[in-house]
Amino acid sequence: MSNVASIGCINPPVMGSSCLLVSQDAALSQQVRRLLAEDYGCEARVVREPNFSQVTEETTLLLDIRTVSSAAICEQQAKLNSRPVLTISMSDDEAGPRWQNLWARHLHLRLPINSAKLSQILRHDVAAALAGSSKDERFTVQFKDYSYGTYSKEFHQTLVNLRRVAQHEVTILLVGETGTGKTTLARLIHELSPRSKRPLLTVACGALPGELLESELFGYSQGAFTGADRQRIGKFEAAGDGTVLLDEIDVLGLQQQAKLLRVIETGEFEPVGSNETQTSQARLIVATNIDLNELMARNEFRSDLYYRLNVLEFHIPPLRQRPQDIYPLTLEFIDEFCRAHNVRVSRIHPEFLERIGQHDWLGNVRELKNHMRRSVLFCQNQELTPRDLAPAVQQAQLNDQAARSPQADSLSERVALNEQEILREALEANNFKRTATAESLGISRVGLYKKMRKYGMLDVKVAPKSERPT
Repeated sequence: MSNVASIGCINPPVMGSSCLLVSQDAALSQQVRRLLAEDYGCEARVVREPNFSQVTEETTLLLDIRTVSSAAICEQQAKLNSRPVLTISMSDDEAGPRWQNLWARHLHLRLPINSAKLSQILRHDVAAALAGSSKDERFTVQFKDYSYGTYSKEFHQTLVNLRRVAQHEVTILLVGETGTGKTTLARLIHELSPRSKRPLLTVACGALPGELLESELFGYSQGAFTGADRQRIGKFEAAGDGTVLLDEIDVLGLQQQAKLLRVIETGEFEPVGSNETQTSQARLIVATNIDLNELMARNEFRSDLYYRLNVLEFHIPPLRQRPQDIYPLTLEFIDEFCRAHNVRVSRIHPEFLERIGQHDWLGNVRELKNHMRRSVLFCQNQELTPRDLAPAVQQAQLNDQAARSPQADSLSERVALNEQEILREALEANNFKRTATAESLGISRVGLYKKMRKYGMLDVKVAPKSERPT
């Protein structure tokens, strides 16, 4: 059996289970078939004329548009546009065909073809195009030996600022939803600080009852309470001059908040049941998934502690606010779990990625990571398909369609109908060209495609204004 190191997929190609190559060039056909078979284990059928009656969602369609009539292709476009077919056109032209914006998934490959160019298309460009980030810049922040990348400019700036303040002896507050990676960022902050050789201790405040939390933080003396048959040191003392991460700080009671404020300002604390004052040398990082300002407004969080913490407060955006990162993270996790579980993944079906893009990911990066582990473990025939996803993710598209309503009784439904009409007008003004329409609306082409799919407009011709309902 191959060892684990050889199993890692490192971005397996995004393609259907079968390939159909439409070309009259025998030499090109032979070359493409060989590359697909050798590199991806995929047998490509070659036809000379475009007969797409047997093309399904499982097909990756390769079109040699030098030898195939564009009129014949456009004639079949209406049939294929309603299906999630991955289409790769090939020609001597860098720009690709003018009709490429009509396709739900389309990329262009300039000839002559070689293995590296085809690999770039199938391993990166498809996922990037689905994510709407093919033209976006990937921002990378170096944390010592660890590189943290994102396609979100806002999140990149947050990372840059975190790296800057990590080297200074200050308390940092991380605010973000569950699963956004606050613990990971806290670890990176510690690694960049002068305390990196010292311990990093984490206290999950939300996992401890209130009566035990104070003992966990400050320790207790022998006889402090029933069962305290010996002295125990708390996290502040155990960390020494390292770092303490307090996760879910919002669960602290007002009395515990007062003691924490004292530690932040003076470093002083007393173990439970002791009058002996000790001094903490640890650096403090605190994290919360709740807006502390709201708690403060309800008198559930001390204002003096809040204003002490929000001097260096960093908001970690949820995954839905940086959708460009979903597919890169997906590929990264797939590779990680292929290696960890000794599973080989040779292909990823584009519909697999599309379902991932449609899911809300309320659990953020943690939820995505857990689902990718599950998908790798359920993978069959070395190909990830929608059936390998959990039912909740498989149903993402159906839930999106079910959420639509022909009635406009609520405010949200009226807004949706308004948006639908705006889309119709923009499409009509731009002769139904998606790229031009997306630019006029200030959104990405993929964003436009998702909105058109949401409102069932992928196959709809724009009606004249005189025929529209009033």
